[in-house]
Amino acid sequence: MSYRTIPLIFCRSVFALSLLNLSACASQTVKFIHPQTGATAECSASGFGIGATLTDGYVSGCGRAYEERGYLRADQLTREQRTNLEQRGLMPKE
Repeated sequence: MSYRTIPLIFCRSVFALSLLNLSACASQTVKFIHPQTGATAECSASGFGIGATLTDGYVSGCGRAYEERGYLRADQLTREQRTNLEQRGLMPKE
């Protein structure tokens, strides 16, 4: 192997890895519920290629906005909160 083929192999490897990065895809959904009112909200995003890396940031920002308004992640409700919502008929069915 000559010293000229090493950069060529390296360049091909970098190119192949960048193609894998561009073909990536992601999807994320988080459900929220307001413990007093039972109102629900959902933050979701999906993307492919470079956009796949942006989905987590979008969902996090969306979730913070709801949490600032008193919403809680549905999967993080305490047993008491869940029971209270169910007794009042406000717990959404999954």
